[in-house]
Amino acid sequence: MKKLLTLIMIFVLSSFAVQAQTIKDAKNEIYYQRYETAKTVLQSVIAGDKTPEAFYLLSEIYLKEKNNEAARKILQQGLDYVKAEDISMKKAPLVHIGWAHLMLNEGKTAEARSLMEEVLTAGKYKNADALLAAGRANIDSKSGDIGWAVETLGAALKRDRKNPMVYTALADAYKKAIDGSNAVIYYDKALSVDSKFAEAMYKKGRLYKSHNNPQVYLEKFKTALTIDENYAPALYELYYYYFYTDVAYAKEYLDKYEQVAEKSIELDYMKTDLLFVSQKYTEAISGANAIMAKAGTDVKPRIYKLLAYSQAYSGDSASALKNMNTYFEKQIDTSIVAKDFELKAKLLETLNQDKSLAIEWYKKALAAEEDKKEKIGYMASLAEIQKELGNREREAAWRESIFNAKEKPTNLDIYKWGMALYSDENYAKADSVFAIYAIKYPEQIHGYLWRAKCNALIDTAMTMGIAVPHYIKLAEVAAGIDAEKNKAVILRAYNYLGIYEANITKNYPVSLGYFEKMLAIDPENADGQKFSGILKGWIEKAKTEDSNTGNESASDAATGSGK
Repeated sequence: MKKLLTLIMIFVLSSFAVQAQTIKDAKNEIYYQRYETAKTVLQSVIAGDKTPEAFYLLSEIYLKEKNNEAARKILQQGLDYVKAEDISMKKAPLVHIGWAHLMLNEGKTAEARSLMEEVLTAGKYKNADALLAAGRANIDSKSGDIGWAVETLGAALKRDRKNPMVYTALADAYKKAIDGSNAVIYYDKALSVDSKFAEAMYKKGRLYKSHNNPQVYLEKFKTALTIDENYAPALYELYYYYFYTDVAYAKEYLDKYEQVAEKSIELDYMKTDLLFVSQKYTEAISGANAIMAKAGTDVKPRIYKLLAYSQAYSGDSASALKNMNTYFEKQIDTSIVAKDFELKAKLLETLNQDKSLAIEWYKKALAAEEDKKEKIGYMASLAEIQKELGNREREAAWRESIFNAKEKPTNLDIYKWGMALYSDENYAKADSVFAIYAIKYPEQIHGYLWRAKCNALIDTAMTMGIAVPHYIKLAEVAAGIDAEKNKAVILRAYNYLGIYEANITKNYPVSLGYFEKMLAIDPENADGQKFSGILKGWIEKAKTEDSNTGNESASDAATGSGK
Protein backbone atom coordinates (compact mmCIF):
# COMPACT_ATOMS: atom_id res chain seq x y z
CA MET A 1 0.00 0.00 0.00
CA LYS A 2 2.81 2.38 0.90
CA LYS A 3 4.50 1.61 -2.43
CA LEU A 4 1.24 2.32 -4.26
CA LEU A 5 0.87 5.68 -2.50
CA THR A 6 4.44 6.53 -3.43
CA LEU A 7 3.71 5.77 -7.10
CA ILE A 8 0.54 7.89 -6.97
CA MET A 9 2.44 10.82 -5.45
CA ILE A 10 5.14 10.55 -8.12
CA PHE A 11 2.44 10.55 -10.83
CA VAL A 12 0.65 13.53 -9.30
CA LEU A 13 3.88 15.52 -8.89
CA SER A 14 4.89 14.61 -12.42
CA SER A 15 1.54 15.89 -13.68
CA PHE A 16 2.02 19.21 -11.90
CA ALA A 17 5.52 19.47 -13.32
CA VAL A 18 4.24 18.87 -16.84
CA GLN A 19 1.48 21.42 -16.31
CA ALA A 20 3.90 24.03 -14.93
CA GLN A 21 6.29 23.39 -17.76
CA THR A 22 3.45 23.71 -20.25
CA ILE A 23 2.45 27.14 -18.94
CA LYS A 24 6.10 28.09 -19.01
CA ASP A 25 6.37 26.89 -22.60
CA ALA A 26 3.34 28.97 -23.54
CA LYS A 27 4.93 32.05 -22.02
CA ASN A 28 8.13 31.29 -23.87
CA GLU A 29 6.25 31.09 -27.17
CA ILE A 30 4.53 34.38 -26.42
CA TYR A 31 7.90 35.99 -25.66
CA TYR A 32 9.18 34.97 -29.08
CA GLN A 33 5.86 36.07 -30.65
CA ARG A 34 5.00 32.56 -31.80
CA TYR A 35 1.37 33.11 -31.01
CA GLU A 36 -0.21 30.23 -32.92
CA THR A 37 2.04 27.76 -31.13
CA ALA A 38 1.23 29.46 -27.81
CA LYS A 39 -2.49 29.13 -28.56
CA THR A 40 -2.13 25.39 -29.12
CA VAL A 41 -0.26 24.95 -25.85
CA LEU A 42 -2.77 27.02 -23.86
CA GLN A 43 -5.78 25.29 -25.42
CA SER A 44 -4.20 22.00 -24.36
CA VAL A 45 -3.86 23.26 -20.78
CA ILE A 46 -7.46 24.51 -20.74
CA ALA A 47 -8.69 21.15 -22.04
CA GLY A 48 -6.76 19.44 -19.25
CA ASP A 49 -6.32 20.93 -15.80
CA LYS A 50 -7.79 24.37 -16.62
CA THR A 51 -5.18 26.51 -14.88
CA PRO A 52 -6.84 29.97 -14.54
CA GLU A 53 -3.74 31.71 -15.90
CA ALA A 54 -4.12 29.81 -19.19
CA PHE A 55 -7.48 31.47 -19.84
CA TYR A 56 -5.89 34.87 -19.26
CA LEU A 57 -2.85 34.24 -21.47
CA LEU A 58 -4.97 32.93 -24.33
CA SER A 59 -7.35 35.88 -24.08
CA GLU A 60 -4.41 38.30 -24.24
CA ILE A 61 -3.28 36.74 -27.52
CA TYR A 62 -6.80 37.16 -28.94
CA LEU A 63 -6.93 40.78 -27.78
CA LYS A 64 -3.56 41.42 -29.41
CA GLU A 65 -5.08 40.06 -32.62
CA LYS A 66 -8.09 42.38 -32.13
CA ASN A 67 -10.36 39.35 -31.85
CA ASN A 68 -12.54 40.58 -29.01
CA GLU A 69 -15.18 37.91 -29.44
CA ALA A 70 -12.70 35.04 -29.11
CA ALA A 71 -11.23 36.76 -26.04
CA ARG A 72 -14.69 37.19 -24.53
CA LYS A 73 -15.51 33.51 -25.06
CA ILE A 74 -12.33 32.20 -23.45
CA LEU A 75 -12.49 34.67 -20.56
CA GLN A 76 -16.09 33.72 -19.87
CA GLN A 77 -14.98 30.08 -19.70
CA GLY A 78 -12.27 31.11 -17.27
CA LEU A 79 -14.68 33.06 -15.07
CA ASP A 80 -17.16 30.18 -15.09
CA TYR A 81 -14.35 27.79 -14.10
CA VAL A 82 -13.05 29.81 -11.15
CA LYS A 83 -16.63 30.33 -9.96
CA ALA A 84 -17.45 26.64 -10.23
CA GLU A 85 -14.24 25.72 -8.43
CA ASP A 86 -14.81 28.49 -5.87
CA ILE A 87 -11.41 30.02 -6.61
CA SER A 88 -11.24 33.50 -5.13
CA MET A 89 -10.36 36.68 -6.99
CA LYS A 90 -7.25 36.90 -4.84
CA LYS A 91 -6.04 33.46 -5.97
CA ALA A 92 -7.04 33.86 -9.62
CA PRO A 93 -6.64 37.58 -10.32
CA LEU A 94 -5.47 37.36 -13.95
CA VAL A 95 -8.66 36.06 -15.51
CA HIS A 96 -10.50 39.03 -13.95
CA ILE A 97 -7.82 41.46 -15.17
CA GLY A 98 -8.26 39.92 -18.61
CA TRP A 99 -12.01 40.66 -18.48
CA ALA A 100 -11.24 44.25 -17.46
CA HIS A 101 -8.84 44.53 -20.40
CA LEU A 102 -11.66 43.41 -22.72
CA MET A 103 -13.94 46.08 -21.25
CA LEU A 104 -11.24 48.72 -21.78
CA ASN A 105 -11.03 47.74 -25.44
CA GLU A 106 -14.79 48.18 -25.68
CA GLY A 107 -14.57 51.68 -24.21
CA LYS A 108 -16.06 50.74 -20.83
CA THR A 109 -13.33 52.59 -18.97
CA ALA A 110 -15.13 53.16 -15.65
CA GLU A 111 -16.23 49.54 -15.31
CA ALA A 112 -12.79 48.27 -16.32
CA ARG A 113 -11.00 50.50 -13.80
CA SER A 114 -13.40 49.51 -11.05
CA LEU A 115 -12.84 45.80 -11.71
CA MET A 116 -9.05 46.18 -11.82
CA GLU A 117 -9.02 48.05 -8.51
CA GLU A 118 -11.30 45.41 -6.98
CA VAL A 119 -8.88 42.66 -8.08
CA LEU A 120 -5.78 44.51 -6.87
CA THR A 121 -7.48 45.36 -3.56
CA ALA A 122 -8.32 41.68 -3.06
CA GLY A 123 -4.59 40.98 -3.21
CA LYS A 124 -3.81 44.08 -1.12
CA TYR A 125 -1.78 45.44 -4.07
CA LYS A 126 0.88 42.83 -3.31
CA ASN A 127 0.44 40.50 -6.30
CA ALA A 128 3.14 41.61 -8.75
CA ASP A 129 1.67 39.53 -11.60
CA ALA A 130 -1.76 41.16 -11.18
CA LEU A 131 -0.22 44.62 -10.98
CA LEU A 132 1.82 43.91 -14.12
CA ALA A 133 -1.26 42.62 -15.98
CA ALA A 134 -3.31 45.69 -15.02
CA GLY A 135 -0.51 48.01 -16.14
CA ARG A 136 -0.11 46.23 -19.46
CA ALA A 137 -3.86 46.34 -20.12
CA ASN A 138 -3.83 50.13 -19.79
CA ILE A 139 -0.78 50.40 -22.05
CA ASP A 140 -2.18 48.13 -24.76
CA SER A 141 -5.72 49.57 -24.87
CA LYS A 142 -6.55 52.85 -26.62
CA SER A 143 -8.89 53.59 -23.71
CA GLY A 144 -6.22 52.92 -21.09
CA ASP A 145 -5.08 55.38 -18.44
CA ILE A 146 -1.33 55.64 -18.99
CA GLY A 147 -0.74 57.61 -15.78
CA TRP A 148 -2.46 54.92 -13.74
CA ALA A 149 -0.45 52.29 -15.63
CA VAL A 150 2.81 53.97 -14.55
CA GLU A 151 1.59 54.12 -10.95
CA THR A 152 0.48 50.47 -10.98
CA LEU A 153 3.70 49.23 -12.55
CA GLY A 154 5.65 51.22 -9.97
CA ALA A 155 3.81 49.23 -7.30
CA ALA A 156 4.63 45.99 -9.15
CA LEU A 157 8.29 46.98 -9.21
CA LYS A 158 8.34 47.32 -5.42
CA ARG A 159 7.06 43.71 -5.18
CA ASP A 160 9.33 42.21 -7.84
CA ARG A 161 12.59 44.06 -8.49
CA LYS A 162 14.19 41.15 -10.33
CA ASN A 163 11.62 40.81 -13.10
CA PRO A 164 12.78 42.40 -16.38
CA MET A 165 9.20 42.27 -17.72
CA VAL A 166 8.06 44.82 -15.11
CA TYR A 167 10.85 47.26 -16.03
CA THR A 168 10.07 46.74 -19.72
CA ALA A 169 6.34 47.33 -19.20
CA LEU A 170 7.13 50.52 -17.29
CA ALA A 171 9.37 51.62 -20.17
CA ASP A 172 6.50 50.88 -22.59
CA ALA A 173 4.24 53.09 -20.48
CA TYR A 174 6.71 55.97 -20.59
CA LYS A 175 7.07 55.50 -24.34
CA LYS A 176 3.30 55.78 -24.78
CA ALA A 177 3.37 58.88 -22.58
CA ILE A 178 5.96 60.32 -25.02
CA ASP A 179 8.64 60.33 -22.35
CA GLY A 180 11.50 58.79 -24.29
CA SER A 181 14.15 59.53 -21.68
CA ASN A 182 12.44 57.51 -18.95
CA ALA A 183 11.57 54.78 -21.46
CA VAL A 184 15.27 54.31 -22.26
CA ILE A 185 16.16 54.32 -18.56
CA TYR A 186 13.75 51.48 -17.78
CA TYR A 187 14.65 49.42 -20.86
CA ASP A 188 18.25 49.65 -19.65
CA LYS A 189 17.19 48.67 -16.12
CA ALA A 190 15.45 45.60 -17.52
CA LEU A 191 18.74 44.59 -19.15
CA SER A 192 20.64 45.31 -15.94
CA VAL A 193 18.54 42.76 -14.03
CA ASP A 194 18.62 40.24 -16.91
CA SER A 195 21.26 40.76 -19.59
CA LYS A 196 19.66 37.96 -21.67
CA PHE A 197 16.29 39.73 -21.92
CA ALA A 198 16.42 40.58 -25.64
CA GLU A 199 12.91 42.05 -25.63
CA ALA A 200 14.12 45.15 -23.76
CA MET A 201 16.84 45.88 -26.35
CA TYR A 202 14.40 45.18 -29.18
CA LYS A 203 11.84 47.59 -27.74
CA LYS A 204 14.56 50.16 -27.25
CA GLY A 205 15.18 49.84 -30.99
CA ARG A 206 11.46 50.28 -31.64
CA LEU A 207 11.57 53.50 -29.62
CA TYR A 208 14.34 54.91 -31.81
CA LYS A 209 12.48 53.65 -34.88
CA SER A 210 9.52 55.83 -33.88
CA HIS A 211 11.98 58.76 -34.01
CA ASN A 212 13.01 57.71 -37.54
CA ASN A 213 16.66 57.21 -36.59
CA PRO A 214 17.82 54.14 -38.57
CA GLN A 215 21.48 54.48 -37.66
CA VAL A 216 20.56 53.94 -34.00
CA TYR A 217 17.60 51.56 -34.20
CA LEU A 218 19.32 49.12 -36.58
CA GLU A 219 22.20 48.86 -34.11
CA LYS A 220 19.71 48.12 -31.30
CA PHE A 221 17.98 45.36 -33.28
CA LYS A 222 21.34 43.79 -34.11
CA THR A 223 22.38 44.02 -30.46
CA ALA A 224 19.16 42.24 -29.49
CA LEU A 225 20.30 39.37 -31.73
CA THR A 226 23.71 39.24 -30.08
CA ILE A 227 21.80 38.82 -26.80
CA ASP A 228 19.53 36.15 -28.28
CA GLU A 229 20.11 35.10 -31.88
CA ASN A 230 16.70 33.40 -31.94
CA TYR A 231 14.72 36.51 -31.02
CA ALA A 232 12.37 36.55 -34.03
CA PRO A 233 10.91 40.07 -33.58
CA ALA A 234 14.37 41.65 -34.06
CA LEU A 235 15.00 39.51 -37.13
CA TYR A 236 11.66 40.64 -38.54
CA GLU A 237 12.51 44.32 -38.03
CA LEU A 238 15.83 43.93 -39.83
CA TYR A 239 14.16 42.04 -42.66
CA TYR A 240 11.52 44.76 -42.95
CA TYR A 241 14.11 47.57 -43.07
CA TYR A 242 16.25 45.91 -45.72
CA PHE A 243 13.16 44.90 -47.71
CA TYR A 244 13.05 48.54 -48.88
CA THR A 245 16.78 49.16 -49.08
CA ASP A 246 18.75 46.00 -49.90
CA VAL A 247 16.96 42.79 -50.94
CA ALA A 248 20.09 40.67 -50.44
CA TYR A 249 20.25 41.61 -46.75
CA ALA A 250 16.47 41.23 -46.52
CA LYS A 251 16.72 37.64 -47.75
CA GLU A 252 19.50 36.91 -45.26
CA TYR A 253 17.37 38.06 -42.33
CA LEU A 254 14.21 36.41 -43.69
CA ASP A 255 16.03 33.08 -43.92
CA LYS A 256 17.10 33.42 -40.28
CA TYR A 257 13.61 34.52 -39.28
CA GLU A 258 12.09 31.47 -40.97
CA GLN A 259 14.34 29.20 -38.91
CA VAL A 260 13.02 30.51 -35.57
CA ALA A 261 9.52 31.79 -36.35
CA GLU A 262 6.50 29.53 -36.46
CA LYS A 263 5.28 28.33 -39.81
CA SER A 264 2.37 30.50 -40.82
CA ILE A 265 0.67 32.00 -43.82
CA GLU A 266 2.15 35.35 -42.74
CA LEU A 267 5.57 33.89 -43.37
CA ASP A 268 4.38 32.80 -46.82
CA TYR A 269 3.29 36.38 -47.50
CA MET A 270 6.72 37.67 -46.47
CA LYS A 271 8.57 35.20 -48.70
CA THR A 272 6.35 36.00 -51.67
CA ASP A 273 6.74 39.76 -51.12
CA LEU A 274 10.51 39.34 -51.17
CA LEU A 275 10.36 37.37 -54.42
CA PHE A 276 8.45 40.26 -55.95
CA VAL A 277 10.84 43.01 -54.85
CA SER A 278 13.72 40.77 -56.00
CA GLN A 279 12.08 40.90 -59.47
CA LYS A 280 11.55 37.13 -59.47
CA TYR A 281 8.09 37.56 -60.92
CA THR A 282 7.46 33.97 -62.02
CA GLU A 283 8.31 32.68 -58.54
CA ALA A 284 6.25 35.47 -56.95
CA ILE A 285 3.22 34.48 -59.04
CA SER A 286 3.64 30.84 -57.94
CA GLY A 287 3.93 31.92 -54.31
CA ALA A 288 0.85 34.12 -54.54
CA ASN A 289 -1.20 31.33 -56.12
CA ALA A 290 -0.09 28.95 -53.36
CA ILE A 291 -1.20 31.46 -50.70
CA MET A 292 -4.58 31.88 -52.39
CA ALA A 293 -5.06 28.11 -52.46
CA LYS A 294 -4.15 27.85 -48.77
CA ALA A 295 -6.03 30.90 -47.48
CA GLY A 296 -9.14 30.57 -49.61
CA THR A 297 -11.66 33.34 -48.92
CA ASP A 298 -9.47 34.66 -46.09
CA VAL A 299 -6.69 35.69 -48.47
CA LYS A 300 -5.53 39.27 -47.96
CA PRO A 301 -6.54 41.61 -50.81
CA ARG A 302 -2.94 42.71 -51.32
CA ILE A 303 -2.09 39.27 -52.76
CA TYR A 304 -4.21 40.18 -55.79
CA LYS A 305 -2.15 43.34 -56.13
CA LEU A 306 1.11 41.41 -55.92
CA LEU A 307 -0.17 39.07 -58.62
CA ALA A 308 -1.24 41.99 -60.79
CA TYR A 309 2.12 43.77 -60.55
CA SER A 310 4.04 40.54 -61.18
CA GLN A 311 1.89 39.66 -64.18
CA ALA A 312 2.16 43.20 -65.56
CA TYR A 313 5.96 43.07 -65.35
CA SER A 314 5.86 39.63 -66.96
CA GLY A 315 3.85 40.96 -69.92
CA ASP A 316 0.52 39.35 -69.03
CA SER A 317 -1.56 42.54 -69.01
CA ALA A 318 -4.95 40.79 -69.27
CA SER A 319 -4.39 38.69 -66.12
CA ALA A 320 -2.87 41.69 -64.38
CA LEU A 321 -5.97 43.80 -65.06
CA LYS A 322 -8.26 41.01 -63.84
CA ASN A 323 -6.38 40.73 -60.52
CA MET A 324 -6.13 44.50 -60.17
CA ASN A 325 -9.91 44.75 -60.53
CA THR A 326 -10.32 42.13 -57.80
CA TYR A 327 -7.90 44.04 -55.59
CA PHE A 328 -9.92 47.25 -55.91
CA GLU A 329 -13.12 45.34 -55.15
CA LYS A 330 -11.74 43.80 -51.94
CA GLN A 331 -9.27 46.35 -50.55
CA ILE A 332 -10.35 49.23 -48.33
CA ASP A 333 -9.62 52.64 -49.79
CA THR A 334 -7.17 53.72 -47.07
CA SER A 335 -4.72 50.97 -48.06
CA ILE A 336 -4.69 51.86 -51.76
CA VAL A 337 -1.75 53.97 -52.95
CA ALA A 338 -1.26 56.15 -56.02
CA LYS A 339 0.84 53.50 -57.79
CA ASP A 340 -2.12 51.10 -57.65
CA PHE A 341 -4.31 53.58 -59.54
CA GLU A 342 -1.45 54.16 -61.97
CA LEU A 343 -1.06 50.45 -62.70
CA LYS A 344 -4.74 50.07 -63.51
CA ALA A 345 -4.57 53.19 -65.71
CA LYS A 346 -1.61 51.79 -67.63
CA LEU A 347 -3.27 48.39 -68.05
CA LEU A 348 -6.45 50.01 -69.38
CA GLU A 349 -4.35 52.18 -71.69
CA THR A 350 -2.58 49.08 -73.02
CA LEU A 351 -5.60 46.81 -73.43
CA ASN A 352 -8.33 49.16 -74.61
CA GLN A 353 -8.58 51.09 -77.85
CA ASP A 354 -10.67 53.65 -75.99
CA LYS A 355 -7.89 55.43 -74.11
CA SER A 356 -10.42 57.59 -72.29
CA LEU A 357 -11.00 54.66 -69.88
CA ALA A 358 -7.53 55.24 -68.42
CA ILE A 359 -8.13 58.93 -67.74
CA GLU A 360 -10.28 58.32 -64.64
CA TRP A 361 -7.57 56.16 -63.04
CA TYR A 362 -4.73 58.55 -63.81
CA LYS A 363 -6.79 61.28 -62.15
CA LYS A 364 -7.23 59.05 -59.07
CA ALA A 365 -3.47 58.46 -59.00
CA LEU A 366 -2.89 62.19 -59.24
CA ALA A 367 -5.29 62.88 -56.35
CA ALA A 368 -3.70 60.20 -54.15
CA GLU A 369 -0.07 61.13 -54.85
CA GLU A 370 1.81 63.51 -52.57
CA ASP A 371 5.20 63.49 -54.30
CA LYS A 372 5.41 66.48 -56.62
CA LYS A 373 7.55 64.74 -59.24
CA GLU A 374 5.15 61.80 -59.42
CA LYS A 375 2.16 64.14 -59.71
CA ILE A 376 3.78 65.85 -62.70
CA GLY A 377 4.30 62.43 -64.28
CA TYR A 378 0.58 61.69 -63.99
CA MET A 379 -0.25 65.08 -65.53
CA ALA A 380 2.03 64.24 -68.45
CA SER A 381 0.27 60.90 -68.96
CA LEU A 382 -3.11 62.64 -68.96
CA ALA A 383 -1.84 65.21 -71.45
CA GLU A 384 -0.54 62.51 -73.79
CA ILE A 385 -3.84 60.60 -73.70
CA GLN A 386 -5.80 63.77 -74.49
CA LYS A 387 -3.43 64.45 -77.36
CA GLU A 388 -3.98 60.93 -78.68
CA LEU A 389 -7.75 61.42 -78.37
CA GLY A 390 -7.46 64.64 -80.34
CA ASN A 391 -8.67 66.84 -77.50
CA ARG A 392 -5.97 69.48 -77.73
CA GLU A 393 -7.86 71.89 -75.47
CA ARG A 394 -7.71 69.46 -72.51
CA GLU A 395 -4.15 68.55 -73.41
CA ALA A 396 -3.26 72.24 -73.25
CA ALA A 397 -4.87 72.50 -69.79
CA TRP A 398 -2.70 69.64 -68.49
CA ARG A 399 0.41 71.14 -70.15
CA GLU A 400 -0.31 74.41 -68.37
CA SER A 401 -0.66 72.54 -65.05
CA ILE A 402 2.73 70.92 -65.63
CA PHE A 403 4.30 74.32 -66.38
CA ASN A 404 2.85 75.81 -63.19
CA ALA A 405 3.78 72.79 -61.05
CA LYS A 406 7.44 72.74 -62.02
CA GLU A 407 9.93 75.01 -60.30
CA LYS A 408 12.02 75.03 -63.47
CA PRO A 409 9.93 74.16 -66.54
CA THR A 410 11.98 73.02 -69.52
CA ASN A 411 11.84 74.34 -73.08
CA LEU A 412 10.00 71.14 -74.02
CA ASP A 413 7.31 71.80 -71.39
CA ILE A 414 6.66 75.25 -72.87
CA TYR A 415 6.82 73.98 -76.45
CA LYS A 416 4.29 71.18 -75.85
CA TRP A 417 1.95 73.59 -74.09
CA GLY A 418 2.18 76.09 -76.91
CA MET A 419 1.71 73.43 -79.60
CA ALA A 420 -1.40 72.06 -77.90
CA LEU A 421 -2.91 75.56 -77.91
CA TYR A 422 -1.84 76.11 -81.52
CA SER A 423 -3.43 72.82 -82.60
CA ASP A 424 -6.60 73.82 -80.75
CA GLU A 425 -6.55 77.03 -82.85
CA ASN A 426 -6.20 79.12 -79.69
CA TYR A 427 -3.64 81.30 -81.45
CA ALA A 428 -3.73 84.26 -79.06
CA LYS A 429 -2.89 82.18 -75.99
CA ALA A 430 -0.40 80.09 -77.98
CA ASP A 431 1.34 83.35 -78.94
CA SER A 432 1.65 84.31 -75.26
CA VAL A 433 3.13 80.89 -74.44
CA PHE A 434 5.67 81.09 -77.27
CA ALA A 435 6.49 84.60 -76.04
CA ILE A 436 7.60 82.92 -72.78
CA TYR A 437 9.68 80.52 -74.85
CA ALA A 438 11.37 83.38 -76.77
CA ILE A 439 12.21 85.22 -73.56
CA LYS A 440 13.59 82.15 -71.75
CA TYR A 441 15.40 80.72 -74.80
CA PRO A 442 16.33 83.71 -77.03
CA GLU A 443 19.07 81.71 -78.76
CA GLN A 444 16.53 79.21 -80.16
CA ILE A 445 14.23 79.82 -83.14
CA HIS A 446 11.09 78.05 -81.87
CA GLY A 447 9.63 80.95 -79.89
CA TYR A 448 10.00 83.36 -82.80
CA LEU A 449 8.81 80.86 -85.41
CA TRP A 450 5.57 79.94 -83.63
CA ARG A 451 4.85 83.51 -82.57
CA ALA A 452 5.12 84.44 -86.24
CA LYS A 453 2.81 81.57 -87.26
CA CYS A 454 0.26 82.36 -84.54
CA ASN A 455 0.09 86.03 -85.46
CA ALA A 456 -0.09 85.21 -89.16
CA LEU A 457 -3.17 83.07 -88.47
CA ILE A 458 -4.73 85.77 -86.28
CA ASP A 459 -4.11 88.34 -89.04
CA THR A 460 -4.81 86.26 -92.15
CA ALA A 461 -5.39 89.36 -94.30
CA MET A 462 -2.07 90.84 -93.10
CA THR A 463 -3.79 94.18 -92.58
CA MET A 464 -2.58 94.53 -88.97
CA GLY A 465 0.97 93.46 -89.76
CA ILE A 466 1.30 91.79 -86.32
CA ALA A 467 3.32 88.84 -87.65
CA VAL A 468 5.90 91.05 -89.40
CA PRO A 469 8.19 91.85 -86.41
CA HIS A 470 8.26 88.17 -85.46
CA TYR A 471 9.24 87.06 -88.96
CA ILE A 472 11.95 89.74 -89.06
CA LYS A 473 13.33 88.53 -85.71
CA LEU A 474 12.99 84.90 -86.82
CA ALA A 475 15.08 85.48 -89.96
CA GLU A 476 17.70 87.38 -87.97
CA VAL A 477 18.07 84.75 -85.21
CA ALA A 478 17.90 81.78 -87.59
CA ALA A 479 20.65 83.20 -89.80
CA GLY A 480 22.77 84.02 -86.77
CA ILE A 481 22.53 80.45 -85.44
CA ASP A 482 23.12 78.49 -88.63
CA ALA A 483 21.93 79.88 -91.96
CA GLU A 484 22.37 76.62 -93.82
CA LYS A 485 20.62 74.48 -91.21
CA ASN A 486 17.78 76.99 -90.87
CA LYS A 487 17.45 77.74 -94.59
CA ALA A 488 13.81 76.61 -94.82
CA VAL A 489 12.79 78.81 -91.88
CA ILE A 490 14.62 81.82 -93.29
CA LEU A 491 13.03 81.32 -96.70
CA ARG A 492 9.59 81.16 -95.04
CA ALA A 493 10.24 84.43 -93.21
CA TYR A 494 11.49 86.24 -96.32
CA ASN A 495 8.54 84.94 -98.34
CA TYR A 496 6.00 86.23 -95.80
CA LEU A 497 7.74 89.60 -95.50
CA GLY A 498 8.02 89.93 -99.26
CA ILE A 499 4.32 89.25 -99.76
CA TYR A 500 3.41 91.66 -96.95
CA GLU A 501 5.45 94.52 -98.45
CA ALA A 502 4.08 93.83 -101.92
CA ASN A 503 0.40 93.56 -101.04
CA ILE A 504 -0.05 95.74 -97.96
CA THR A 505 2.54 98.54 -97.97
CA LYS A 506 2.97 98.45 -101.80
CA ASN A 507 6.67 98.99 -101.20
CA TYR A 508 7.81 96.96 -104.20
CA PRO A 509 11.55 97.63 -103.89
CA VAL A 510 11.55 96.42 -100.26
CA SER A 511 9.44 93.41 -101.25
CA LEU A 512 11.83 92.65 -104.12
CA GLY A 513 14.71 92.81 -101.68
CA TYR A 514 13.20 89.96 -99.62
CA PHE A 515 12.69 87.78 -102.69
CA GLU A 516 16.20 88.48 -103.87
CA LYS A 517 17.47 87.40 -100.43
CA MET A 518 15.55 84.18 -100.99
CA LEU A 519 17.29 83.64 -104.31
CA ALA A 520 20.66 84.40 -102.76
CA ILE A 521 20.08 81.50 -100.39
CA ASP A 522 18.29 79.28 -102.89
CA PRO A 523 18.78 80.34 -106.55
CA GLU A 524 16.27 77.72 -107.75
CA ASN A 525 13.53 78.77 -105.34
CA ALA A 526 10.30 78.90 -107.35
CA ASP A 527 8.58 81.61 -105.26
CA GLY A 528 11.69 83.75 -105.32
CA GLN A 529 12.00 83.47 -109.07
CA LYS A 530 8.29 84.01 -109.70
CA PHE A 531 7.70 86.96 -107.40
CA SER A 532 10.98 88.73 -108.08
CA GLY A 533 10.09 88.65 -111.76
CA ILE A 534 6.62 90.06 -111.09
CA LEU A 535 7.97 92.74 -108.77
CA LYS A 536 10.62 93.84 -111.24
CA GLY A 537 7.88 94.24 -113.84
CA TRP A 538 5.78 96.26 -111.42
CA ILE A 539 8.73 98.46 -110.50
CA GLU A 540 9.56 99.09 -114.19
CA LYS A 541 5.93 99.83 -114.92
CA ALA A 542 5.82 102.26 -112.04
CA LYS A 543 8.94 104.01 -113.34
CA THR A 544 7.42 104.29 -116.85
CA GLU A 545 4.19 105.65 -115.44
CA ASP A 546 6.13 108.12 -113.35
CA SER A 547 8.13 109.16 -116.46
CA ASN A 548 4.98 109.60 -118.55
CA THR A 549 3.32 111.52 -115.79
CA GLY A 550 6.37 113.79 -115.64
CA ASN A 551 6.32 114.46 -119.46
CA GLU A 552 2.62 115.25 -119.41
CA SER A 553 3.17 117.73 -116.62
CA ALA A 554 5.90 119.54 -118.63
CA SER A 555 3.69 119.74 -121.72
CA ASP A 556 0.81 121.10 -119.72
CA ALA A 557 3.04 123.73 -118.23
CA ALA A 558 4.21 124.88 -121.69
CA THR A 559 0.66 125.26 -123.01
CA GLY A 560 -0.68 126.71 -119.79
CA SER A 561 -3.27 123.94 -119.45
CA GLY A 562 -1.78 122.30 -116.34
CA LYS A 563 -4.17 123.88 -113.92
